Amino acid sequence: MQQASISTNDMRILELNAEYLGITLGMLMENAGREVVRLMESIEPLEGKRVAVLCGVGGNGGDGMVASRYLYAAGASVDVLLMGDEGSISNPHTFTNWKILKNIRGISKSILRTESDVKSCKAISKAELLVDAMLGIGQTNAVREPMLTAIKTFNSSKATKYSIDIPTGMDSDTGQVYGVTVRATHTITLHAPKPALFKSSEYVGRVHVVDIGIPKDAGLVCGGGDLWLYTRPRKPTAHKGDFGRILVIGGSDVFSGAPALTAMAALRTGADLVSMVVPDPIVATTRSYSPNLIVHSLNNTILVPESLDSVREVAQQCDAVAIGPGLGQAPQTIKASNSIVQALMSDGKMMVIDADALKALSSSGISLDPDSSIVTPHWGELATLLARDLGDPDVVNNRIERAVEAASKFNTTVLLKGHVDVIAHPDGHYKLNYTGVPAMTVGGTGDVLTGIAATLLSRRHGSFKAASAAAFISGLAGEKAFQELGDHIEATDCIAKIPEVMKPTSR
Repeated sequence: MQQASISTNDMRILELNAEYLGITLGMLMENAGREVVRLMESIEPLEGKRVAVLCGVGGNGGDGMVASRYLYAAGASVDVLLMGDEGSISNPHTFTNWKILKNIRGISKSILRTESDVKSCKAISKAELLVDAMLGIGQTNAVREPMLTAIKTFNSSKATKYSIDIPTGMDSDTGQVYGVTVRATHTITLHAPKPALFKSSEYVGRVHVVDIGIPKDAGLVCGGGDLWLYTRPRKPTAHKGDFGRILVIGGSDVFSGAPALTAMAALRTGADLVSMVVPDPIVATTRSYSPNLIVHSLNNTILVPESLDSVREVAQQCDAVAIGPGLGQAPQTIKASNSIVQALMSDGKMMVIDADALKALSSSGISLDPDSSIVTPHWGELATLLARDLGDPDVVNNRIERAVEAASKFNTTVLLKGHVDVIAHPDGHYKLNYTGVPAMTVGGTGDVLTGIAATLLSRRHGSFKAASAAAFISGLAGEKAFQELGDHIEATDCIAKIPEVMKPTSR
């Protein structure tokens, strides 16, 4: 049976979550290089063979450098060809392995900076085995020199050709070829097959999968990988609205703070624009929280069914909607909430449903969309959604089972809040988040989580990824606030720590 493939983003999430668990990227690189050679040895004898390893300056090049050491240990005559200047090595673990290679005199090293350097290099034409470790996954544009000429020279050789993870020159997700790509005899892919390997068989040869030591827990626990997806630097050409236009529907004649916390958390998470629709009695108060909020009035003291058209009109200008904080439980509000959820679903809007809107959802019979909606109950609200006693909330397996049950019942992504957050998908897939502190039992932290989740949802990586990252960010922000203030934190203290948690990363 064909092994399930893994996308570029999901692979990077796994690697970084493994690092979060203590398994460094350097350890994974070492494992990858060793397992590549172990697989090669199972195909053919290596002792006495002339092998040329073409290495890029990124992580794939580091895999190749590690493999070079193991090839040398297996008795091969090894030439390592670095595609570009050593000062351009972008991965710190790759740089470490390059320094190690420079200390090993038995391995020949050449630096190929230009097209002419490649053409004058004899190692490729003399090799009996060639190893492609130039680019790996994540390529999205055409190959440039000296790699372009290296690929052409590589392909013209009669040697047995191995690619590590993915043939250079190919998009690992789509299989698209950017001008020219390596034509491998064997592709040794890491951890799991990449989608392209099933789409461009004429380039990949025979596909082999090797285990590089990523534990199962890396796919079950929220960590730095889930955060990475939302913290990459913005392009200089970014425009207003590229990073989310959020609408918060909430508040009542009694509650003004809850929707405001959701909205301010959305702004701190990086939303470009945040609008609010709130009842008339709290409009002035809500506006006073921040001049950055765009506040619309319901022209009523509470949300009522007659509010549907005006809410729907505002929502058309937004990417994601958060509904529920502070709405109250008046019968008219419950009816209006259900109508709004159904209308926005039909409009294709992404939604986070929280607090009082959850209570309305419980008896609605609504089936949501697991890729564009998130519901965020705590244990008591989950019991209301499932309309029964749920047993012990402190037993993690029970929390998982009940969250998956609710996800299936409402066809949505569930983010079950608690001492261990559970993120569940209707297909049974789940993640656990362990960030957070008991001090976060203070009122308003759930509203903050809703704002974070809505903003991440608007980035269009799907509900499950957004919910996983939101739980991680919210809990870590609470931990940082606790480090300063102990058990005296407020929800606004957690909001203030969101930028610190979400420092941009280019990895």
